[in-house]
Amino acid sequence: MSAASAPARAGNHRGPFHVVIITPYFWPILASSTHLMKDLAEGLAGEGCRVTVLSNGPNTATREADGPLLAGSVHRAWNPFLRRLGVLSKFCEYLWFMAYFLLRGLAIPGIDVIFVASTPPLAGLPAALLARLKGAKMVYNLQDIFPDSAVVAGMLPAGGWIYRCLRKAEEATYRSSDLVSSISPAFSEYVQRLVPGTPVATIPNWVDTDHIRPRESAEDPDIAAFRRGGAFVVQYAGNIGFMQNLETLVEAAEQLKGVPGIRFIFIGDGNAKQTLQELARQRGLANCEFLPLQPLDRVPSVYNACDLGVIPLKPGAAHIAVPSKTWNYLAAARPVIGCVEEDSPLAQVIRESGSGSVVPPDDPGRLVQVILEYQNAPGRARAEGLQGRTYVEANLSRRTAIKRYFQMFNHVLGRPAETP
Repeated sequence: MSAASAPARAGNHRGPFHVVIITPYFWPILASSTHLMKDLAEGLAGEGCRVTVLSNGPNTATREADGPLLAGSVHRAWNPFLRRLGVLSKFCEYLWFMAYFLLRGLAIPGIDVIFVASTPPLAGLPAALLARLKGAKMVYNLQDIFPDSAVVAGMLPAGGWIYRCLRKAEEATYRSSDLVSSISPAFSEYVQRLVPGTPVATIPNWVDTDHIRPRESAEDPDIAAFRRGGAFVVQYAGNIGFMQNLETLVEAAEQLKGVPGIRFIFIGDGNAKQTLQELARQRGLANCEFLPLQPLDRVPSVYNACDLGVIPLKPGAAHIAVPSKTWNYLAAARPVIGCVEEDSPLAQVIRESGSGSVVPPDDPGRLVQVILEYQNAPGRARAEGLQGRTYVEANLSRRTAIKRYFQMFNHVLGRPAETP
């Protein structure tokens, strides 16, 4: 399979296959990838595949939480470091999880494919070992580019011996994979530049367009609660970490604190949240509000509860990560502002879809100008929001992505599949 997008139609196959999905977080844990892995597992099970999920806790999760398609198929490890803050705790969490899935996977019979996400970093190497020991194929799902993501987040200096060792491990992961599935054409091209000849398929992350649909306050009391006061709401929802350039959004809020009727809402959790809240408090920003990560059943309300979604990333981050939260705003027919480089994959999608605007990642003044433009042109905001909705329905729906993954797994197993 080439760097071109994997075809969207699944075809005939010789019976169901058994795929083991390795992911550190799975429902009911709330994390950026939770809904994607749950959708994929349920979608493949719905196609008749046998699906096993290996993940971290909580131990309190029940078969009812996993639903009828996955009941008894999700295995969770107790992890004493789970979701603790700090770099050392995160390292220990990932190390514990990698040891767990390697040992637990050895006891699982009849594995055809092992599908492992690029979180945690380096998980591909023990997954590749497990695949060889079990006689299975290994597909590595590239969600961001490591160790560059750690450099951009300020967690690792570029060019040092640790960076070089991690880069070698990254190359070894790609070489050990039977196929790398990436979420953007730029990522696929990167893999093939780094390790020429690596089989790659491009399947973007998706959004459940049936779950997230455009709604108004009159239809949903949760939206009305988020939008209290009738203000023009500028929102960020997602991980509040080191790669997100949320200081720029706080600076924009400071420049607009004298403008009545504009509110900034930050929804989510992460290592940088406390620092960001303190920054807003020190600057006396009454127009900023911080809310915790919301449960899955409130996600449609969250993305419908704003007039404008903002996706701010630190310089360089947009080339090594594609925030799938963007698709949630588009599914809710809300325009977005990407604070990213013009040549980044995210900027390309925003332009292609006509769903918003792109501003430089470190330019709060320009961000303020664009926010005011949207506030003063509600017709433009509505039009771009609807264009975004049309785009995700056609290109980034859950249904389309599951079909592509189904065909990809058939391909890596050497089974016949229809072409479009």
